[in-house]
Amino acid sequence: MSTPPPIAAPVDPNAQPSQPGLSEPQRIIDSFAAPSKTFLDIRRNASWWAPWLLTSIFGLVFSIVLTQKVDFDQVVRQQIAQSSRAAQFESLPKEQQEQQLAFASKITKGFVYAAPILGILGALLLALILWVTFTFGFGAEIPYSRSLAICFYAWLPPHVVGAALGIVSLLAGANPEGVNLRNPIATNPAYFMDANATSKFVYGMVASIDIIAIWTIVLLGLGFSLNSAARKLSAGSAIGTIAVLYVLSRLVFSALGWT
Repeated sequence: MSTPPPIAAPVDPNAQPSQPGLSEPQRIIDSFAAPSKTFLDIRRNASWWAPWLLTSIFGLVFSIVLTQKVDFDQVVRQQIAQSSRAAQFESLPKEQQEQQLAFASKITKGFVYAAPILGILGALLLALILWVTFTFGFGAEIPYSRSLAICFYAWLPPHVVGAALGIVSLLAGANPEGVNLRNPIATNPAYFMDANATSKFVYGMVASIDIIAIWTIVLLGLGFSLNSAARKLSAGSAIGTIAVLYVLSRLVFSALGWT
């Protein structure tokens, strides 16, 4: 007795054909041109090495140009002059002053070149804070690995553009003596203020009104919203929550004088 042929399942005319996942180059391009596509693809693959690598390359190029154009001894001397150690430093013999300046200059350059590693550590911490906030505060149910990928892809466009602007500015002849290592490009109003003549709290809060920071906040909010379970987290809620966390952190850092 022959077996009857299987009955084909009915085809849903409204069903969308499954789309292949994005390649890493496509995800990088879309993070600039169509970030929603990149963030949705993170659901499939939470890889983050490509945006970290690209951001690190631009950061290192900026660091190289910065160290070639800026006199770090002068930068350190200005920082000491603005600190509580100014009187103590000036009381030292000239030889000891030069030794301390040389040592501090090397440490500062080391932090500049360590930006890729510091970036990973910063992303790990930020991803943890936002993962806890949105998972337990909003029930978004986003895995930590996906939270980390969202952070790296949200950082990519703003920080690549920021590094590129900094490189162009330095190579175009910006005054190297006026470069503030903590605020090196004109993406916020504080760039045009005299940091020495302004309250550190005021300077820090004005510097927080930064195009790069705002761009990053918007992308982070979009990424977490698109990756939340059952869309429990709206883009507006995510962006607003991250903006509040950012402002609170800037209030603390500015109050402590870390500007």
